[in-house]
Amino acid sequence: MSQWIGFTNKKLYQSRLLLSEFAQCEQKALMSALEESALYQLHDAWLSYLQELGDMVAYRQPVQSLQELVGQVNLITGEMRELMQLQDNAFSWLSQMLKAVEDLRYPDAARPVQQAGAQNGGVQTISLVQETTESQVAAWWQALSALIDTQRENRQES
Repeated sequence: MSQWIGFTNKKLYQSRLLLSEFAQCEQKALMSALEESALYQLHDAWLSYLQELGDMVAYRQPVQSLQELVGQVNLITGEMRELMQLQDNAFSWLSQMLKAVEDLRYPDAARPVQQAGAQNGGVQTISLVQETTESQVAAWWQALSALIDTQRENRQES
């Protein structure tokens, strides 16, 4: 069993704890901090899960992205293919989550601007983040947790 399984679970748990606190919080600044922290923990869970997938095919080097993992391994598994399809779909929860993490790295005014047509066929992208008490990060947490559980179960059945 991969050492990364427990680490992935820990990161998912920490993200869930932060989201639970977010849901109960009423102070805007603290809500923002909790939500961003939950998103970073979720991203760490994502990277840890990629390490799990690398372990399955005897790839033990650290990876920072799915593209890096797929480019380095000798065997691309069905799990990796499923993740690539999700990541390549700009409307998928995974693509949106990864974009949100990337966006957090820059202040609004300093975010890199995509060249028109380079990524999205010239269509202007609109942020899907809503200002409500429900966090989009919670939906992403649910989706990533469910995906990981399903892929792990499928591996056990094989």
